[in-house]
Amino acid sequence: MELIEQLEQRISALLDKLDRLVAENAALKKEHAEAIKTLKDENDSLRNELEGERSLTTDAVARIESIVARIKDRAGQE
Repeated sequence: MELIEQLEQRISALLDKLDRLVAENAALKKEHAEAIKTLKDENDSLRNELEGERSLTTDAVARIESIVARIKDRAGQE
């Protein structure tokens, strides 16, 4: 009977450990999902900022090219 009690105690301890590991795994999965969402949101934000910067750069280059063309036209008239 003593062996059965020891077996019951060990099985109980293992089941308790399994419960703790399952709970820890669920917490880690939730934390991982939140981290992934945070990184995705940050990535989207950075992508939008980059697109805005590209647009500003394109506009600035077009304006500078227009100024240069006006200067060349004026220089050609003189």
